[in-house]
Amino acid sequence: MKRLAISVIASLVVALAAPATAQSLTFHYGFIGQHDDQNLYVIEDGAALASGAKLKLNFEYPTGNWFYVCYLSSTDEHALLYASNTGLDANEQIIFDTLGWLALDENIGTETFTLIASEERLEDLEALFGHYSKANDKSRKRFAKRIARALEDLPGQLAGPSGVQLAQRLEKPIIGGVTFRGASSDGLSEHSLNYKASGDRIAQTVFTIDHQ
Repeated sequence: MKRLAISVIASLVVALAAPATAQSLTFHYGFIGQHDDQNLYVIEDGAALASGAKLKLNFEYPTGNWFYVCYLSSTDEHALLYASNTGLDANEQIIFDTLGWLALDENIGTETFTLIASEERLEDLEALFGHYSKANDKSRKRFAKRIARALEDLPGQLAGPSGVQLAQRLEKPIIGGVTFRGASSDGLSEHSLNYKASGDRIAQTVFTIDHQ
């Protein structure tokens, strides 16, 4: 009986000493295109689109988290298109938002969107974009490199108390996610969310468009 009691106590001590498992953070998103005849279609990662093509980015993330949409244009210009923590309403479990309809300009090349959901505000990243937007040409190149490095090391910005970098799970995009009322017969609407990404405390995905 004493051995059993000692074993139970030892197990409790180990359980209490074990580090807490980081919670998984998942967000959904969708890039929707619109033909000239107003019909909608899903834009897939790496899709080839011509100048003037209409597209819309939708995203949905858990309440209380921060969400960012970073953009690198075909002319190597950085922009922070969205940065918000609107998860303050306890009555809402998820936040849905959109950038609205956009159209590609005449500058061909690769258009890159980096979508990020984070449990904590990424103040350093926000500051870099702020400095970049105000800098002159020479300084902008320096800040552009710093932004690129920051985006590559996002999980490192949320290191735990031990200083160990958190692991990130980059999931392959999954077609066929969430749709909203008003969808067409094929289940697609301008508010559709066709992909998802997950990570531990921070989730990130990179989406590109081949602008031709």
